[in-house]
Amino acid sequence: MSDKLRDQAVPTVLGYELDRETLTPIRRTINLLEEGDYGCDPLPDGKFRMVPSGDVVDAAEKERRLARYRS
Repeated sequence: MSDKLRDQAVPTVLGYELDRETLTPIRRTINLLEEGDYGCDPLPDGKFRMVPSGDVVDAAEKERRLARYRS
């Protein structure tokens, strides 16, 4: 099973990105003192409530706001 994980373009399990060599989750820290949103909660109508602002946005805006956390 570990070979199938390593063969993925981006090894992930349950939404967590894994280090290709050790297959352990890659942890990233979030600076909570920085301005801006750092997460979101899905809503039933296909929109997202941003955290911590509480703004309700569509998927494109959610991706734009969270792009800085994806490397």
